[in-house]
Amino acid sequence: MKRQQVFAVFLVSAAFSGPAAALNPGLYEYVIKMSMPGVPANMPAQTMQRCLTAKDVESNKAMEMPPMPDSDCKVQNQVIKGAQFSYRISCTKPEKIDGDVKGSVTATSINMEMNMKMADAPGPMMQNISARRLGDCK
Repeated sequence: MKRQQVFAVFLVSAAFSGPAAALNPGLYEYVIKMSMPGVPANMPAQTMQRCLTAKDVESNKAMEMPPMPDSDCKVQNQVIKGAQFSYRISCTKPEKIDGDVKGSVTATSINMEMNMKMADAPGPMMQNISARRLGDCK
């Protein structure tokens, strides 16, 4: 399960070409909540912080996280309308995953909902990701 959680966090790394520019640089806190059939309902949320620089925002790196080794995930059918975005993600390594993502970006927040099908999972994994600006980077 731990591997699936770490891999699911990686999927946030999809490349964006629009909404990220609306973000203000600074320190962001990400909260990732997951649910999957057969997993306890009270699965704890994962939290992490990340400093997004002006360069990260300008180059859309603000929406990327470090890729997992040996991953081959591809973003497809990306649609960006204003601050709204959606895309499909497909991977065969390190495991087969297909997913749909939709979300929105404001000057100080990112919100996403991901629905993923994993080959070895008992059912689809739902993931809600929210990030909010805490202030300037330290």
